[in-house]
Amino acid sequence: MNKLFNLLLVPFLAISLNANAAQGNDYSTEEIVRYTLDCMADNGGMSDESFYYCTCRLDALASQISFSDYEEGRTFERNRAMVGEKGNFFRDSERGEGMYEKLIGAREKAASQCILVKKVTR
Repeated sequence: MNKLFNLLLVPFLAISLNANAAQGNDYSTEEIVRYTLDCMADNGGMSDESFYYCTCRLDALASQISFSDYEEGRTFERNRAMVGEKGNFFRDSERGEGMYEKLIGAREKAASQCILVKKVTR
């Protein structure tokens, strides 16, 4: 990642947290930054286009699912592929499956609300 871009991005994200807190958003600073950076890496890298797309997706996601439910869904998502008895705990959990489905639904709706616009160059 471009270090200069990161030096500019992280403070901007931190400043935007004030707006999230004012809206009742309970997502942690760490999760907001992690989600945005991971999303940007998956959608074209460090660019303004992917930044706006990813912050739009996070805002849409946060408006549909609480951080607690998001975190529980992510935990289930990560651990359900675990082999053996430890994985059975997650694979056999009705609550975990429900949280995972809720997370997937919120992600799909958020993705449909936000458009990744590519910069056109001549």
